[in-house]
Amino acid sequence: MLNSEPKSPPKLPIDLSSSLLDVLVDSAHRTGFPIAGAVDIDLALADPNHLFQKHSEYYSQWIQQGYAGEMQYLVRGQERRMDPRNVFPKAQSVFCVALPYSTLPAGAASSDQGPRYARYLRGPDYHIEMKDRLEQMMIEVKNRHPDFATLEWKVCVDTSAILERTWAALAGLGWIGKNTLLIHPKYGSYLLLGEVLINQKTGQGPTPLPNFCGNCTRCLNACPTKALKNPYELNSTRCISYWTLEKRGELTLDEEDRKRIGTWVAGCDICQEVCPFNLKRTKEEIALHSKTEIDAIHLNSWPELLTETEDAYKSRVKNSALNRVKPEQFKRNLRIAVENASNKDIR
Repeated sequence: MLNSEPKSPPKLPIDLSSSLLDVLVDSAHRTGFPIAGAVDIDLALADPNHLFQKHSEYYSQWIQQGYAGEMQYLVRGQERRMDPRNVFPKAQSVFCVALPYSTLPAGAASSDQGPRYARYLRGPDYHIEMKDRLEQMMIEVKNRHPDFATLEWKVCVDTSAILERTWAALAGLGWIGKNTLLIHPKYGSYLLLGEVLINQKTGQGPTPLPNFCGNCTRCLNACPTKALKNPYELNSTRCISYWTLEKRGELTLDEEDRKRIGTWVAGCDICQEVCPFNLKRTKEEIALHSKTEIDAIHLNSWPELLTETEDAYKSRVKNSALNRVKPEQFKRNLRIAVENASNKDIR
């Protein structure tokens, strides 16, 4: 469970004969990350399958097609994403972790009662929590193993210019699905990703998993705005998550697109809700947040939200990932959601 006040991980019984990779994976598991792996940068770049190069080329094409919309930070960081050493010059390997989060819907039980939120937004801000956990984990590894006394690193959690899903896939944490998200065969795609760029090699080359999407097209068929143009191709400028989280100012959408937003006020999970790898997960596997933590951040009723002041909103979301949505932006999303609340066809 993610805590609002990060705590130090327990002391780890490190085997002094273990390799760096073994120690890191074991430490990650003990620190609360059930999915972990690594890949050396030079081995990834020299891989005869050229997986990283293919992903990099696809990313460049994605930018050129204008699919990033107004997310100029993706354009500005394009060159750095081509090589993690542009972010951390000493980097020789990338250690990746994934933290599953709850598949339970976030928001009101029904559209006539209130809005919906993307599930990853529930609970305390994962950027802070995961970064703190990984930093403390690395300090513990360095301090307790003489062979790793010269370790240096940079922790990246969704804010650094690296191709997170690509490196996670190369490290064997899952495959990139048709909905463009990393999918793990057991935990699905409801995953928070984190990386540690490390100044030592692990001896591990790319270990990608098979792509198990097969002939399934549920995510493409379910997307109400057809943001998923083709398998593995997301036009962000057509995505509800982009409209509600990234787009600033007024949303200049036609009436049909406004209706397609439904009652989503921050993010969208539709392409994940229909994924078979998410549908098979159990509540016991995914209880990462208590109900108290969720309710402390989300207001789920229309009356509460419509009467909330700007200062109250800022106070409510300041320690959550929802704080990226500014008050005026949230009010804009809320107006559209309220308009749609009486539409029986909304998702």
